[in-house]
Amino acid sequence: MAEVQLFSLGYWLVALSIGVSVIGMLVGLACAVNGRRSKKFRPVWLVAAAAGIGGVGLWLSTAISLLGISVPGGALRYDVTLLVASLVVVVLAVFAGLLTAGREFQLPRMIGGATVIGIGGGAMVYLDLLALDVQGTAELTLWLIVVAGVVAVLAANLCLWLFQVFRFALARVGTIALFAAGVSAIYYIGVAGLKVSVDKTGALPEGQELFGFVFPMFVIGMLALAAPISAVLVAPDRREFAATSERNDRKGSGDSGTPRRDTAAPVNGNGGSPMPEPAR
Repeated sequence: MAEVQLFSLGYWLVALSIGVSVIGMLVGLACAVNGRRSKKFRPVWLVAAAAGIGGVGLWLSTAISLLGISVPGGALRYDVTLLVASLVVVVLAVFAGLLTAGREFQLPRMIGGATVIGIGGGAMVYLDLLALDVQGTAELTLWLIVVAGVVAVLAANLCLWLFQVFRFALARVGTIALFAAGVSAIYYIGVAGLKVSVDKTGALPEGQELFGFVFPMFVIGMLALAAPISAVLVAPDRREFAATSERNDRKGSGDSGTPRRDTAAPVNGNGGSPMPEPAR
């Protein structure tokens, strides 16, 4: 067995991966908040949230971490088809999970949505590592992949719980930090089970060098975030709209919130003075 080096490019790559994860989650979380408030454009906001959380926060962050893998004396290549498949799987999983979780906190729906997201995250790591090809043989430890999936499900449950139950700024920060830690955890748990044997007499691996694929995806991903960021900045604050509408409704029906009644005495048609009461 050859030694698999996970930080061959330096530890700065870990910091970059975490930073990308934080940015993706931050933008995705802002889109999810608007999706919870909006009715007409909720599906659009959830697509943007899935792209930010799944596409950038999960997939791109993990792809950057993969750049640090090297095997002394062996060439590494990656199957681009499997890498793209992992991207599609995780984005669809996040979208389906957010849709399942709903707008407000309901424990069964939250657990269901988080489970879908977690399974998608575990499948993404498996496909990413399965895409690796080496001059020799590469094997994965399946029970570690399963552990990574379980950790992904737990992290998704905690993130969704924080997001739906607590709405103050510190809770949002905690959600983003927990997400970034969870992404790193599932990646390193999965990659810990990677076993490689180098055979220098064997055929060179097929596929593409990872950097040639990840760098363009990194540029595209960062530029693509400009669209949801702009949408979040120009989106109306529906909480203020709701408060204004409520105030207008109260003004229209009276300060007490009940319709006004005309308490003036009836008047006659000639003198305008009150009609006399009938004799008892």
